[in-house]
Amino acid sequence: LAGVACFMLGLMAKPMLVTLPFVLLLLDVWPLRRIRFERSGVDETGDNLRRSPGFWLIWEKIPLFLLTVACSVLTFVVQQKGGAVRSLEMYPLTMRVANALVSYVKYIVKMIWPVDLAVFYPHPGSLPIWQVAGAGLFLALVSVVVLRAIRRRPWFAVGWLWYAGTLVPVIGLVQIGLQAMADRYTYVPLIGLFIMVAWGVAELLDRWRHKEKLLTTAAIIVLAVFSTISWRQVTYWKDSLTLYKQTLMATSNNYVIHNNLGFSLTARHRFEEAIAHFKAALRINPDYEDASINLGIALLSQRKIDQCIAYYQEILKKKPGYAGVQHNLGIVLLRNGKVENAVFHFREALRLKPDYAEAYNSLGAALVMTGKTDEAVFNFKKALQIKPDYFEPKDNLDKLSASKKK
Repeated sequence: LAGVACFMLGLMAKPMLVTLPFVLLLLDVWPLRRIRFERSGVDETGDNLRRSPGFWLIWEKIPLFLLTVACSVLTFVVQQKGGAVRSLEMYPLTMRVANALVSYVKYIVKMIWPVDLAVFYPHPGSLPIWQVAGAGLFLALVSVVVLRAIRRRPWFAVGWLWYAGTLVPVIGLVQIGLQAMADRYTYVPLIGLFIMVAWGVAELLDRWRHKEKLLTTAAIIVLAVFSTISWRQVTYWKDSLTLYKQTLMATSNNYVIHNNLGFSLTARHRFEEAIAHFKAALRINPDYEDASINLGIALLSQRKIDQCIAYYQEILKKKPGYAGVQHNLGIVLLRNGKVENAVFHFREALRLKPDYAEAYNSLGAALVMTGKTDEAVFNFKKALQIKPDYFEPKDNLDKLSASKKK
């Protein structure tokens, strides 16, 4: 019961913990040795299966497996409703499998030599067939080797299956977000590779006469090298500009980071530099709506209102389904005194995205200006219904209430 309770708390903190029951089964193999792999001529079926240690080791973890299934389903539904789960149209299954195979190998490489680390790795789309085939062959070869040695050297199989298994929820078979991989996902999976290294090196040097001196020297060198790399990596987190610039140097075609860097530059009133990065993002991915919206914001921040309106209108001629652009164009028109035109675009944004809390609030503000306060109140309340912690519609309702009392 204590274990189940702790597992529930862990899942509430981080859903990636769903693989824990499988990790516990690996620990049953080694080092606990509750499962032994011995050759037998007896078919383990029926009563033999129910009497086997393996059956009971799985049976005792049934509550954990049930929690794993429940958490996995809940997380998927929440991510899907939030728009984070990418459809098979955007990333077909073959593309996801190919990226997963290559990512497994890349994580190992970055563990051994952690350079060119980035806060965001853009999804490459298609990958060269030689990379996918090579990664698949490497993974299959290692799997065969460690499983064949499971009786004599179980730590290799346990470590490898730990690494391969705990990465499954975040390897991209269910694509969450736009990234191909993420360094933060490996803090648990890499424990498996470290198990392989620790016990493998100990066995390799077991009969060496000077193993203590060799291991001590090697440990000092490894720690010194990795400490230096870590010190350098930490400097990239000085601020957003430094982090995003380093990421652009470490990756290619990174339209998300071009957009993020542009947004940070806009906040610092470096508008020309920001516009250059928004345009770079749109050159890489012309369908990236966030960059289109932010480019308009940068123009508006320069008080180029007419240019901003013309830019948004040009976008909507090509892609009228951009709810965010519809909303932002409405805001610019509202600031320019064109209230009826603004209302039209707010309604269009809501038609395209019915749960758009910001558009409900903006529409409410526009309706107040036209004297339609009852309809405005309805829209403010709708915004709060979608986002209960949204301050602006609550403030607008309070102002309307205060004005009525006067």
